[in-house]
Amino acid sequence: MTSCHSKAQNTGFYKNVETTAVLESKYQASGPETVKVTEFPSDDATIGKIVVVYPESLETTDAKWPVVNIGNPSNTDANGMMDLLRHLASWGYIVIDNMDKQTGTGASVSKTLDEFLAVSEQDGNLFYGKVDTDKIAIAGYSQGACAVALAATQYPSAGLYKAIYLCSCPQPQLGINFKWGEYHFADFKAPVLTFAGTGEWDSKIIAPFEVFTQTFDEIHEGVPAVQARRSGKDHEQMGGEGDPYMTAWFEYWLKNDQKAGKVFIGEDAELLHNDRWQDVRIKNF
Repeated sequence: MTSCHSKAQNTGFYKNVETTAVLESKYQASGPETVKVTEFPSDDATIGKIVVVYPESLETTDAKWPVVNIGNPSNTDANGMMDLLRHLASWGYIVIDNMDKQTGTGASVSKTLDEFLAVSEQDGNLFYGKVDTDKIAIAGYSQGACAVALAATQYPSAGLYKAIYLCSCPQPQLGINFKWGEYHFADFKAPVLTFAGTGEWDSKIIAPFEVFTQTFDEIHEGVPAVQARRSGKDHEQMGGEGDPYMTAWFEYWLKNDQKAGKVFIGEDAELLHNDRWQDVRIKNF
């Protein structure tokens, strides 16, 4: 399984998204926060360490901040995801990741959240009293998306997630074949945004359109969900291509940003009219 991010895309890949859509442009740019990075050791050898990117203003305010937990794509650790981590943190999130390069089962992703929350509850810790545990999201790319699907449905902390983002999620049979586990979209309880590309690798192997549609159909009524495919882009481009609307997704569900919601809600939803995207389906709003 290849990564959603090539080496080249890990350097300023947000700037490579060429769009004239107003909200897509807004959320592909950096947010208003200056960011910092810290690390915590883990006893779990698979995790190695927990990498946390956060808004610098967290250090001087009493506010509680939403959290985004990241599932790494194949052969990629937190260092390879730093552009993404910094981008989300600049929009006002505590973003957590680890050093696991094979996250497929979701175990390391789930345990990373558990360990971070435990550390943040220690008096004197940088994040003590600063974590909004009612506003936690999870996002993953490629193999990391399978990890997210499993972490958000089959682990004890699954119920903590209030928003889910999947980029080029491997079809369920691939998860079974690679012995990562079997996920079901019917098990999602939080709002789900799922993207894939129309290129050959995504559309024939990773997320064939028929399967992409079938899994979306499994999402129960009452669970808001959006799916779309990026026209003319394949697996390796999808990380950067999907991230502006991923940011809007979290802004809406974790911060109640009504402007961000205009990407997805109503007949005039930007995603419906953005010709960069096709096969858009929106339900349960």
